[in-house]
Amino acid sequence: MNISVIIPIYNVEKYVERCILSIMNQTYTESVECIVVNDCTPDNSMKIVERLVADYKGTIQFKLFHHEHNKGIAAVRNTGLYVASGDYILYIDSDDYCEPDMLEKMYAKAMEGNADVVIADYWDTWPKKEIYMVQQMPGINENYAKYLFQGKISTSVWNKMIRRNVLVNNKLDSIEGINMGEDVLLIHRLFFLDFKVIHLSEAFYHYVHYNSTSYWGNISKKSLCDHLLMEKYLIDYYTKAGCYIELYGELCNMRMRHRMLLVTHSRGKLQKEWNSLYNNISLKDILKYSPSNKRLFLSLLVAMHMLPILNVLYWIKDRIYFSGQKRNLYTE
Repeated sequence: MNISVIIPIYNVEKYVERCILSIMNQTYTESVECIVVNDCTPDNSMKIVERLVADYKGTIQFKLFHHEHNKGIAAVRNTGLYVASGDYILYIDSDDYCEPDMLEKMYAKAMEGNADVVIADYWDTWPKKEIYMVQQMPGINENYAKYLFQGKISTSVWNKMIRRNVLVNNKLDSIEGINMGEDVLLIHRLFFLDFKVIHLSEAFYHYVHYNSTSYWGNISKKSLCDHLLMEKYLIDYYTKAGCYIELYGELCNMRMRHRMLLVTHSRGKLQKEWNSLYNNISLKDILKYSPSNKRLFLSLLVAMHMLPILNVLYWIKDRIYFSGQKRNLYTE
């Protein structure tokens, strides 16, 4: 088997048909398997998948697996990886979709360069527009970690075709229990190792931003706690690797962005508790390492020392920061 496509299924009945059809309609289908993992979806998503698979007449081998209880996206990715037999793995999210020549061109690029990882550009897809997202590769004396932290390379798994043996032999499975940012942890660990990575300067994957039931569209207290766990894991990982000082600016930038996310989705004691986790970020660090749009970011960081003012600011700014969506606020 050349390629294993792994697709999780949970609460995506509005989008899953488009996703599955985008795989069925690929121009390259020989020696391809598509592993669909049902994570106890409560809607009709699996019925739609089963109907599509029953009617499919092509050569892709569809394999359906069912979790006995809901385990989360990290466990789903692991289930798919453990049962996959392809030389290369491609993770696809079931609310997204792909161009028909994705498998053909990514696999050809992998074969051409004997690559362990092929990175492709992708599309950020919104209801009325799409933005082409170019992936920037580091130079000879630069490292992947900084590019990942800086967003020059996406920390998502779905625009990357990865040699399965690289994942299996290095125990690069997803960390179960962390379901927001689980791909961030996987990609950082993968790119820290010395593998052959090739960039394919074409976009095939449409990353959908309008699914209100996705992790990002429905931020929960659990997903916010996952951000804290992901942050701690990355700091510990790069500290043990001896890279903490080298990556201090990037780690500090990440922590400031997480601070904004946590504090603007909480109230009361929990908000104060989460805000206090970042008291060791100095004003010097804020001035030097703050994310883009520094004027607004700095004003909000100052306001964090006066949380009632921050809450008023974010009530006003909701439409800018969260596309008009109502934020879930957690107090304990």
